[in-house]
Amino acid sequence: MVHEQDSVTHLLLVRHAQSHASVKKLIAGSRTCLGLTELGHEQVTRLADRLRAEQLRPDALLTSPVRRARETADGLARGLGLGEPVVEEQVRELDFGVADGLSIDEYSRVHGDFDMTANPERPFAPGGESWSRFRVRAGDVMRGLAKLHAGERVLVVCHAGFIVAAMAAVLDVPPPVLFTDATPAATSINEFAHDGSGWRLVRFDDAAHIGTPAPAEGTG
Repeated sequence: MVHEQDSVTHLLLVRHAQSHASVKKLIAGSRTCLGLTELGHEQVTRLADRLRAEQLRPDALLTSPVRRARETADGLARGLGLGEPVVEEQVRELDFGVADGLSIDEYSRVHGDFDMTANPERPFAPGGESWSRFRVRAGDVMRGLAKLHAGERVLVVCHAGFIVAAMAAVLDVPPPVLFTDATPAATSINEFAHDGSGWRLVRFDDAAHIGTPAPAEGTG
């Protein structure tokens, strides 16, 4: 479906709901994710209610293959009366390599803390992605989705890291902190608009449906 501004594509990047990994402070990728908590499932219901109330039913619903994202997308599909979400492998979180499954404390002891944006070519851990590769992947995905879904509204359930990598790639906005569990918040809406020539951030970290005040809308 093409909306009132036919030339504008809206990509709504939604962070997954609260996960067991977040609560337990685990670094969990595709191999070790344990899915959503009970609160996480409640957050999904609140987001679906909000999307219905604001008439933001998407033309397409995509999801990362990671369990916490898939459970979030499945809940949204049920709540919005949509078909099965399409799995998009490239919107997964940073590949953590051999650190997948470690606690944050274990990672620090084994691999050492470092600033990925200051060391963009260094992998997160052996076998994992670097910030440079992650940013390129995110940018390629964003541009590909804008082309494939021109003029549509697409909801993509993904991850905090992917959202900030996408911002860095298409808006050239470096993240102040690459990985936090608070920003962007669980189930937050992060909306990007593409008019065929450039990108605009419509809103970032909008989680008003779970009691987090929505920041002012973006202009850049």
